[in-house]
Amino acid sequence: MSTPMDPRYTGVSELPPYRALLVVDMKDYSGNAGRYQTELTKLIPEIMQAAFERVALGWIWDRKTAHNGTGDGYAIVLPPELLPHLLNPYLTALQEELEQRNRHRPHTWNGPIRFRVSVNVGPISDSGDNQLGDGSGAERVVLHRLLDSGPVRHLLAGSDPEVTQVAAIVSRRVYEDAVVARFADDPQTLYVAAGAEVKTYQGQAYLRVPKPSGRLLSEGFLKLESGLEPGPAAKGATPPPPSQPSAGFGVQINGASGPVYTGSGTQNNTLHQGRER
Repeated sequence: MSTPMDPRYTGVSELPPYRALLVVDMKDYSGNAGRYQTELTKLIPEIMQAAFERVALGWIWDRKTAHNGTGDGYAIVLPPELLPHLLNPYLTALQEELEQRNRHRPHTWNGPIRFRVSVNVGPISDSGDNQLGDGSGAERVVLHRLLDSGPVRHLLAGSDPEVTQVAAIVSRRVYEDAVVARFADDPQTLYVAAGAEVKTYQGQAYLRVPKPSGRLLSEGFLKLESGLEPGPAAKGATPPPPSQPSAGFGVQINGASGPVYTGSGTQNNTLHQGRER
């Protein structure tokens, strides 16, 4: 490979290390009085860690290479080989941890604590010392775009707040690497394909709810968009590889109450550095 001192140098840069990324965001955090928000901010990583310990995976929390709070959430960076654990059993463990804490929640909380969760994997800046700038990169942007997308927000809005505590969205790469490849030992039928569109980002992702309730059971994870032409059946099917981009998101998925269809439009993964809120 050429170097900056070599006349053949073309500005090539090595990729940063691949990392597994997980972030949670507390629903209706701002609905709590300012007096109690600091307490809740500190509680979020405590709950995340306790969920790992609940399934004897506390050592995973100790292996995070970068981490930071987002005010109403918390993000961690982990070695990529730990990715499957973030889906199974962690999502279920997080649901159970929140159920237990919400049963005994203080009257000062504005309802139960509920989390949206996003999981991604890819090249991310990481010194290993949790320095300023660690955990940044295009895939970190995607992580937060997915977290802010409509499909995962709909999951919590359309479910019973006393029952469904966790709604997750995972990137296509996570789904292919951990679920389709069977490393997570999760059936593909637990995941529902969805088109995620936030700001300039558009991409395909997958929804997972450990304990669905309410309208999620009667309507499925996604509402049928009016005028959408049904696509080919895709029960248990894997998406086309990146080298064969899909023409759209019109895919039939077996939802909780029969087939539902994802959105439409051409997939266009446009990434930008930094997080806009």
